[in-house]
Amino acid sequence: MDRRSFLKIAAMSGLAVAAPFGARRVLAEPEPYEGPYFVLVNASGGWDPVYLCDPKQQGPLNRLYSAAATAGNIPYAPIGLDAAALGLDPAALPYLRANAQFFEKYAGQLLVLNGVDMATNNHDAGTRATWSGRLPEGFPSFGALVAAARAPESSLAYVSAGGYDATQGLVPLTRMTSIDAIKRIAYPNTADPNNPESETFHSASTMDRIRKAQDERLQARLAAAGLPRARASMNELFLARGGDALLRQLVLPDTPVQLPGYQLYDLQQLQQQAQLAVAAFKAKMAVAANLNLGGFDTHGNHDTDQVRQLAKLLAGVDFLMTEIDNAGLAGQVTVIIGSDFARGPGYNGDNQYAGKDHWPVTSVMMMGKGIAGNRVVGATDDEQFAVPVDPGSLAAGSGVTLKPETIHLALRKLAGVDASEVVAGFPLAGDDLPRLLSG
Repeated sequence: MDRRSFLKIAAMSGLAVAAPFGARRVLAEPEPYEGPYFVLVNASGGWDPVYLCDPKQQGPLNRLYSAAATAGNIPYAPIGLDAAALGLDPAALPYLRANAQFFEKYAGQLLVLNGVDMATNNHDAGTRATWSGRLPEGFPSFGALVAAARAPESSLAYVSAGGYDATQGLVPLTRMTSIDAIKRIAYPNTADPNNPESETFHSASTMDRIRKAQDERLQARLAAAGLPRARASMNELFLARGGDALLRQLVLPDTPVQLPGYQLYDLQQLQQQAQLAVAAFKAKMAVAANLNLGGFDTHGNHDTDQVRQLAKLLAGVDFLMTEIDNAGLAGQVTVIIGSDFARGPGYNGDNQYAGKDHWPVTSVMMMGKGIAGNRVVGATDDEQFAVPVDPGSLAAGSGVTLKPETIHLALRKLAGVDASEVVAGFPLAGDDLPRLLSG
């Protein structure tokens, strides 16, 4: 699918573009955006790095494995996947990814940042800090910031399936969550958009009359409108209704992921989000995309629910990386994986159904363009408190504590937007660690 087709689909298919009035505009087709691209993968609810990329000795913090394993230079929690223990149908297991599968495959590309102090146990504040670099309200997501700096004229520069995606009016936000929902809005006259032989609600001639009546009514209201905001909104509606003939010939994407059983539905959604994001990149329209998977707020039944969701998250990221490769975009996409905060330290009960509560010291993982892999920067101690790092060598022991501001200063430089006028309006006061991402 080329970028012209994708743009026309987006304008007409329920990829709802939303932004404050000051940022709204009807745009001519912009120049192709050739990259780099950014994917922000959000583990919503607060993940547990002790069961992922910041392993601990067996004891109060860890009840599931005896000792850490290592892939390349990266220690990880070697938790196996057992269908009965995870409350899953055995048929679901092949669609998940155990830690060993993921880290052994991606260690050479992966950067793990441990001991990141979010300074909050609040979901909203933690999510803001992870994805904007700042706890208080008022800062855009990194995705919105880089999209506005690199492709300000594209109406599809920033696409999101959830997580923190505030734009602060810098760029339109395009919601992309479910391929099925997009098809249903894109093909409103078809009973089953997934079936080429499906019946239609109206005949072709009736639909032509409906469209003609809609256009005439819209033109009349546009001619009578006096307020600029009203005229801008009507212009957007007119643009969104154009090109039905082309839309009926296209499917985005051609083969949406379908996984068996309701237990994998959230993973199916995550993988479809990945398909949509990569399609937007391949169409040379999007700069950044948010992907989102929930279910990590495990105040109870932690050892079952957290492990299951982490296995789904890793399966989703693995699928994303495969889609990127298949689209010919390898080496052009930076992937950032994070969560609100962490869990712990330790459990909130003594039985097998105990959970872990909110904990501010967490981890972030990255790979792709600009990221020097096979590295761990930062650490936590045996009580899950952050260990500072040396600003020069990045060795853990003494120096500065990793914080969201530090990470986002490095991300802005990696994206080449740190000196842009857009970014200047949202300054960060964190420690500058030039080698944090590049090694």
